[in-house]
Amino acid sequence: MAPTIKARDDVDGCGCLECRNIETTTTNRTVLDALVWSVRLFRSYPSILAFTGMVILANRLLETDSVAVLPMPVIDIIEGLTAFVFIISLRAYVGTIVAGELTDDPVTIREGLRRSIVRTPALVGLILIIVFSVMTIPFLVLVPLFLLVGMLPVTPVDIVNFPVAVAVGMIIFAVPFLFFLFKFWFAPEACVIGQYGPFKSLRVSWRITSNYRGKFLLIVVIAIGSAVNFHLPAALPQTETGLTVVHPVLHIISLSAGELLSIVWASAYAHIYVQGVVS
Repeated sequence: MAPTIKARDDVDGCGCLECRNIETTTTNRTVLDALVWSVRLFRSYPSILAFTGMVILANRLLETDSVAVLPMPVIDIIEGLTAFVFIISLRAYVGTIVAGELTDDPVTIREGLRRSIVRTPALVGLILIIVFSVMTIPFLVLVPLFLLVGMLPVTPVDIVNFPVAVAVGMIIFAVPFLFFLFKFWFAPEACVIGQYGPFKSLRVSWRITSNYRGKFLLIVVIAIGSAVNFHLPAALPQTETGLTVVHPVLHIISLSAGELLSIVWASAYAHIYVQGVVS
């Protein structure tokens, strides 16, 4: 049976590391250590690479003309299912595997899939709450500003030029948006590994991110750098030296590598969640 790892306050009985069968080295790993550990985990669980490979292959096929023979509604359904599996199901499966590995209780493919399927309704509800929150709360923050601007005898464009006014508005919206996205970052792991409900998962993630601000900043820097590294080559213009075939090849490689790297990050997020709730 796939293990459940909750916060110490939510554990019945003793919540020490020994009783949970979690080694001290787990809590001492850095973000980079967690990434290296995740790569090694994939070597021990080929099923992760197999499932990820099938999703990546499906994404690449959807970008070709081979699916043009299918009706557009069918293509939309396939794209939606592929995105759902990649964003929700795979992350849940990887999180379950990580929980088993860190507690020295290996999870079988069947157990991992079962936990992923069972937690899907809660995960869908959680994602909807997160999307609603990160989009609605920043707008509510802007409402008083709009009212204040409406009371002014002049418009912001009259005070500063239009680009500056737009930039200020975007910053005011982006700050609370990024803040709440940061606070809810580990909610999916709490929902799957801790088997919390959607709202409790948000509270657990809020507490974890309050204790790991430095780690999160490092995660953001590395994730942005990795995304730029894999997607920049495909965005470069093609040269006129006759090597036009290089561009689509680089495009396929960069997208596929980026998607694979995101699954590695999913493993690292699960590892950091475990660190956060047991420390």
